[in-house]
Amino acid sequence: MSFIGTYRRLAEAFQDGRGAGSMDTGLVLHQRRFRSASEPSVGSPPSFPVPEAALEPESHKGLLDRDEGVEENLDFPYRVLAPAGCERSSRGVVLLHGLNERRWEKYLPWAKALVEGLGVPVILFPVAFHMDRSPALWSDPRSMRQLSRERMRRMPELEASSFANAALSTRIHARPERFVWSGVRTLKDLSRLSESVHRGEEPLLAPGARLDVFAYSIGAFLAELLFMADDGGRFADSRLVTFCGGCLLSQTSPLAREILDSAAARALHVFLDQLDSHKQHRPELGRLLSEDAVGRAFELMVRDDRLHAAREAALQRIGPRMRVIPLRKDSVMPAEAVAGTLSGSGARVEILDMAYEYDHANPFPLQGADEAEVERGFTAVFDRAVEWLRG
Repeated sequence: MSFIGTYRRLAEAFQDGRGAGSMDTGLVLHQRRFRSASEPSVGSPPSFPVPEAALEPESHKGLLDRDEGVEENLDFPYRVLAPAGCERSSRGVVLLHGLNERRWEKYLPWAKALVEGLGVPVILFPVAFHMDRSPALWSDPRSMRQLSRERMRRMPELEASSFANAALSTRIHARPERFVWSGVRTLKDLSRLSESVHRGEEPLLAPGARLDVFAYSIGAFLAELLFMADDGGRFADSRLVTFCGGCLLSQTSPLAREILDSAAARALHVFLDQLDSHKQHRPELGRLLSEDAVGRAFELMVRDDRLHAAREAALQRIGPRMRVIPLRKDSVMPAEAVAGTLSGSGARVEILDMAYEYDHANPFPLQGADEAEVERGFTAVFDRAVEWLRG
């Protein structure tokens, strides 16, 4: 069956089964619960003035401007796709998604390709405040269309606003440091997940099982940090495949109707450009970026003109275990930027292009492209991923 046919069948099974159960011939989706550790505090209100246009509108007061105590972000489900009858495997793969994703259906064919190619369980783990980790309102089309219209009313020059990115855009526009804190929480959670697997608490994985990673978009950035900050050596033997990601943050362009609107994208880049000032005015942020292994890794990957020698050393430590697949026409995580960031690291980088129209958010479009060509593109990516992760 074609990629598109596979997507439709798996999406229907996912929705009908509420995220668990038999998904396809020989494939079963399991659901687990995860409790995040005590929250890394986002600290006091922003020390830099918040533009009035970035403030939460009255219609959504108290619904978006929340960071601590969001129960959905603290206690949430994740999924494991595995071969039917799977006994405890000595290896597994963690699949990390992209920025501003709210639904898993897009990734089910990806996980299926990895499960069938490798014969091991694949863990679909959500980034903080994404997927099942955000309040339902943040992905409610009617409420988010209202929010998008309000943002456009306040900012007539606003570009790429949509119901899909309204919640995240509002949050990042007001407090761009949320990008850091959400990433930190995700990485802390992944470390706890790996410890749980190591102790034998995942029924489908043997105690001490090796966890490899397939990571897309911002997930690729997070996976690099995970490997770089691995002081305990939990991922020392793991391999990583990055797809459409892996460049420095300053080289990204997250302006897209599926990701961030122009005001939020600009606020994020200004925050990154002024990171030293924010560290001085926000002690908790300064401590994170200077004293915590994850924070130090984050700061290494912000800009090319900062911490060059330390970044090169860190990337050389993890590069030989990386297979990197950027796409030629990706404007969000540009292929040349990805290749440049990892030049000299020992990572195996191969820029691919597709014989159909695609973009960063839709590398395998479901409409408007020749199905056979999309199938070939999908196969090209996941054949390479499976080959690398078999090593």
